[in-house]
Amino acid sequence: MSQTREPGRRELNKADKQRRIHAAALELFSRHGYSTVTTQQVADRAEVGTGTLFRYAQSKGELLCMVANEEFRAMVESVPETGDPVEDLVVLCEPLLVALDRQPENIAAYHRETLFGEAGPHRAEAQRILGELRELIAAVLAGYAGGAVTPADMAGAAQTVFDVLYMTIVRCGVERSSASEGRRELEVHVRRVLYGVLTDRPEGGPTSDPGDGVDSTV
Repeated sequence: MSQTREPGRRELNKADKQRRIHAAALELFSRHGYSTVTTQQVADRAEVGTGTLFRYAQSKGELLCMVANEEFRAMVESVPETGDPVEDLVVLCEPLLVALDRQPENIAAYHRETLFGEAGPHRAEAQRILGELRELIAAVLAGYAGGAVTPADMAGAAQTVFDVLYMTIVRCGVERSSASEGRRELEVHVRRVLYGVLTDRPEGGPTSDPGDGVDSTV
């Protein structure tokens, strides 16, 4: 039986520096807001040099992603099971709304950095989290579709739902909506996407959406 190797002094030192940098960034961003905090302030609070800081996070945007990723990673660890697909999808995204309500500037900056920031491991992790969120949306939709439908079958629909969810959340941030207001917005838009806008189709119109693989003439 092989023994588990204990981490060496160098690894422990590296982990300690990363912990201090994370704690310092979290405290300063939470207290003062993303826009006013500098990387020098984070380095000073963590008691490391700026050169050391940039080995763990290459920019201020990467620091923000490092901090926020910890909060949002838990969001994609399980699939809600409320018995209602709309409620499941809203519950799934609720942590983003709550965080936006609590720290609108920081979370708005997080979304901006995730979408448009400089390349880096923490931004890549933020994008992975969003990718996993899309996969969970597909799993929720497949669970209610019945039959032999798989999450892979629902990938296109999940992308549509994700786009609506994400842009609604971003808009709530721009408008500084409360978490409760944002939740109601999500419910309205997700229900519209899942169940449609028009109750009746024009006579002779297609019976399925273009490109969904179903022949509307059958």
